[in-house]
Amino acid sequence: MQKLFPFLLIFLAFNSCAYLTTRVGHYDYINEEFLSRRYEKAVQEIQKARIDNKYQEKDRVLFYLDLGTALHYAGRYGESNKYLSEAEEAIEENFTKDISKLATSMLLNDNALDYPGEDYEDIFTNILKALNYIYLINLEDAMVEVRRINMKLRKLQNKYQEMAEELSKNEKKVKFKPGKTELRYSALGSSLSMLSYFHLGKLDDARIDRRRVKEATSGSLESFWDKALILSEPERAPIYSICFTGKSPIKIPLILSLDFDPDLDLAMITIPGGENDNIIFKYKGSREFHLKFAVPIIKERHSRIRSVRLFVDGNLKGEMPLLEDFSDVAKETFKAKKPIIYLKAGLRTLLKAIIDSKAKEEIDKKTKENVSLGAILKFAVDKATDLTENADLRCWRTMPGNAYIKRTDLTPGTHDITFEYIDDRGKVVDREIKKNVIVRKKELNIIEGVLYQ
Repeated sequence: MQKLFPFLLIFLAFNSCAYLTTRVGHYDYINEEFLSRRYEKAVQEIQKARIDNKYQEKDRVLFYLDLGTALHYAGRYGESNKYLSEAEEAIEENFTKDISKLATSMLLNDNALDYPGEDYEDIFTNILKALNYIYLINLEDAMVEVRRINMKLRKLQNKYQEMAEELSKNEKKVKFKPGKTELRYSALGSSLSMLSYFHLGKLDDARIDRRRVKEATSGSLESFWDKALILSEPERAPIYSICFTGKSPIKIPLILSLDFDPDLDLAMITIPGGENDNIIFKYKGSREFHLKFAVPIIKERHSRIRSVRLFVDGNLKGEMPLLEDFSDVAKETFKAKKPIIYLKAGLRTLLKAIIDSKAKEEIDKKTKENVSLGAILKFAVDKATDLTENADLRCWRTMPGNAYIKRTDLTPGTHDITFEYIDDRGKVVDREIKKNVIVRKKELNIIEGVLYQ
């Protein structure tokens, strides 16, 4: 069976190419609908892509996230929460899969596993759910969602420590270690928590949230934080405008080098851009290897929007300051799992190099009388290895990239709200008009805008 294993690898590679790569072609149509704010059409495109198997079963988390996002912007808040809850449950389930699934990825790649989501995606799931509950006038459940954000961030370091320990048990000669992240809360999540506590009259809790976010956000938000917890005049009510712009970060492949030195009994993964990030581990083999392999890195998708202006009933109320850049959140949370992903990919590359070497030795023995056939088979072995070694680039591509926020005190009743999206040259790129927005004295009034540019 061991001798047949390399040929089994060839068979799996050539028959599972789509299964082992990240497919994104179906997003062309979906993105077009999001960009044009045709969210009902986006719902249909996402559902059609699922029927056409563009979202495979292992990618069901992404299907739930994309559909939940489209339904949110279509104003179908209850349905949105249904799919976002499905995504959240699948994220937790996929992460806690037993070690046999991780062992599978040591042979093929992480694309073969059920997608567990990124931590920033998991957090934004609760943000969208909280907003949905606020629009459904269910502040109690909205508060549950923002508390879940804080809980997930508190557990982030331990989550990957447990994963590293489990992998170390399976790979006894190598010690896996998680990275470190300084992220302890979400600026937008804590802002929603602050506003909810303030609305409920729990001022001490609201001040705690304000202090947390204020320490980490820019000076442009000072006026917002100063006014956030001030009671409105008796005849007015606060309305909080939240605008999402741009697109969430994506993953791109990064090529790393892997060197094995039998004289030093060491191996090193060299990460471009910083010696301190290089990963060194023990190597007890007798062969010297110099290999290359691909891993995912987080890459920002730059938005053309640099500011958002708010108008109420045609009157300018000022610019909305930037609250949070989700690319920063993505990069910071990714730090916790990065060393594990890179080391796992490096060990997988070594395993395949050893398998390739043995396979070619076996081919040479079997094809002494037919050199051409041997060359073809050895080429096939190399090609199979290439096909099974792809960085897992799956991510939530319909998530927005930035969040802006502003408070305005208005008289209760109906108002027209306009968001002007401005580029870095000061040009108005888009105007989004919300007609007949109802402002109520005794409710948490939040109005949301979005532009996927």
